[in-house]
Amino acid sequence: MKKQNNYDFKSELLQVHKKNVRKEGLVPAANEFAFTDGVKIFVREHENQVIMTAVRDFETYLFTSMNVSACVVKNPKEAAVTVELGRDLGKGEGYMGYRITTEKNSVKIEGHDERGAAQALYYLEDLMNIRKAPFVTVGKVERKALFSPRITQSPFGMYEYPDEAFAIMAHCGFDAIDLWLKDAYTDKRGSYIDVRLIAERAEKYGIDVYVQLYAPHSKHPDEADAQEFYDKLYGELFEVCPKIKGITLIGEANQFASRDPAVGKTPFVANFDENIPTGKTSPGWWPCNDYPEWVAMVAKSIRKCRADAEVIFCTYNWGFAPEKERIRLIENLPENISLLATWDMFHQYKLGNSVENVWDYTLGYVGPGEYFTSEAIAAKKRGIKLMANSQTSGRTWDFGVIPYEPMPQQWIERYERMKQAHKEWGLAGLLENIHYGFHPSIICDLEKQAFFTEVEPLEVTLKKLLRRDYGDNAPIVEKAMKLFSEGITHYVPTNEDMYGGFRIGPAYPLWSGVMEGLPATIPEQGRMPSKPHAMFGNGIYFAVYSPDLDGKNSLPGVRIFDEIESVRKLEGFLEDGVRLLESVETPDDAISKLVNLAKFMRNTCRTVLNVKKHYILKQKLSIAGNKEAAEEIVNGIEKLVLEERENVLDTVPLVQADSRLGWEPSMEYTTDEKGLNWKLRQLDYELTVKLPTYRKANNLKV
Repeated sequence: MKKQNNYDFKSELLQVHKKNVRKEGLVPAANEFAFTDGVKIFVREHENQVIMTAVRDFETYLFTSMNVSACVVKNPKEAAVTVELGRDLGKGEGYMGYRITTEKNSVKIEGHDERGAAQALYYLEDLMNIRKAPFVTVGKVERKALFSPRITQSPFGMYEYPDEAFAIMAHCGFDAIDLWLKDAYTDKRGSYIDVRLIAERAEKYGIDVYVQLYAPHSKHPDEADAQEFYDKLYGELFEVCPKIKGITLIGEANQFASRDPAVGKTPFVANFDENIPTGKTSPGWWPCNDYPEWVAMVAKSIRKCRADAEVIFCTYNWGFAPEKERIRLIENLPENISLLATWDMFHQYKLGNSVENVWDYTLGYVGPGEYFTSEAIAAKKRGIKLMANSQTSGRTWDFGVIPYEPMPQQWIERYERMKQAHKEWGLAGLLENIHYGFHPSIICDLEKQAFFTEVEPLEVTLKKLLRRDYGDNAPIVEKAMKLFSEGITHYVPTNEDMYGGFRIGPAYPLWSGVMEGLPATIPEQGRMPSKPHAMFGNGIYFAVYSPDLDGKNSLPGVRIFDEIESVRKLEGFLEDGVRLLESVETPDDAISKLVNLAKFMRNTCRTVLNVKKHYILKQKLSIAGNKEAAEEIVNGIEKLVLEERENVLDTVPLVQADSRLGWEPSMEYTTDEKGLNWKLRQLDYELTVKLPTYRKANNLKV
């Protein structure tokens, strides 16, 4: 693979449609309609910008991918393809629904709404990409969306929304984005943002704008001027951008000053008395008894600005609280709001001799967790619209700096569980990802088919997509991805690792010394410097392995050994998949890129293992007992550091070949070639300065 420069992946994303997908020499079957050069399209609702945006996209697709020219005409009698809005669409009757009627000499598209008409055109593109020819089988297809909104963020970066970003989202079936703002003019990282312009451009692609407002909601509803305060707060936001579709209320973002005696102050850092913790948490991390009154007041202010605005109340981070407290809150929430519950977090399970807790979003557990289930049942009883913080578009926090997790069989299981939640509890909307966004992939294509009404089993769709992307090598790729899918079930979603080695991969440092305290403090606690424009930068991962003692999983000294064994299994499955892919006799760029990705994940596992073993050795060194034992431990640390150094060197060509590896929107580049070289210098410091100091101290004589 050719060496890439940083951000080359963004140039690739600008090409919405792949060039020359058409396989020359293929001819249409007797039961297929063929889009031929000069094909004419009639659009009845030609003034509808969503439909016309999709039609122009379709023209571009045919020309770019299928080498076929097309044009829009005014006379329907001239056209072989017609696009219009319709009613009584059978199984396609509903939001984003459509019916495609294909005959030997014509294609008729009927949309339940403008977004449905657009999705019908995108679906035709999907079919032709699989067929590798501009041919569509005669027959009738009726489909509609299962979930709305499906909220995402940009694949280009935080707050980076070129038209191509919206085009990619629309093709994936997303219908909303989520902006994190400090106020009407400022994004969360403190930069100017033109929300109005983003919303205007998104609208053309059928994409709505939702907002999380990271501003202190400091007025308690009992205060006399509270309603006026919130009217002003949201009035300014909607004045600047009246097209905002909805607002998400989330405790840690809004910093509500609750008066519930069970909680402390806001923000979280205020809960200390002369540097001693009070033992109480911030209201953002607890289902306070005055949240219902506060939500009602804020919702009133929002709907003064836009009567049909969706108000989403998110229960993220409340898994620490007893179920009784969480359910009591849901039972008292005001009417006409949506409840956003987290799909997999806080699920506890057995790992060897230990109990583990899903700390953050993971594909390792398909879900739903008990946390989500309890709140889903409560929401159904109340008749409240239920949404899931689902992390379903190919990305979770399992591997923080990769484009997607190539485990389609595991994703299918999650999608099926979510469809079951749709049937059982009325799951209606999805928060597909947080700030790490998504990257277009085979998983996004699979998910799109999963989250519309069914045409065929997802396993069948997967085989077609694999054949589309990998040709004759598809059977081997499917076997490799099945290994990856089995491997991810051995992932350990711990606080230590998801905010440690798994977060940034092989660039994660191995410090032998103390990071906190005087006088030994290292600037930024030993993290590599952040990019100046990054939203979180290096502040969203731990500098050193930090044992988690939150009481929801076994003690670190007990479970770390079970975790090591489990991560070894994950590494083994990834390695087996890599070997299988490398056995392909005629590898192409698609195979090479998948091998590259799998190796990066494998090397990340090796870093996580080395970090854990390094931590154990440091603990042993602190109580070595005698010089001989200490010397053996220091030798073990040196051996491990040298092994990790080789792992880092092995990762360098992987990130050189794929500029998307090592990057995450809120952190920017952490594990590119520069980041890995930083890690090498850090390891060299350990080898040439720190460990010799330990040996000197262990052999002092007077």
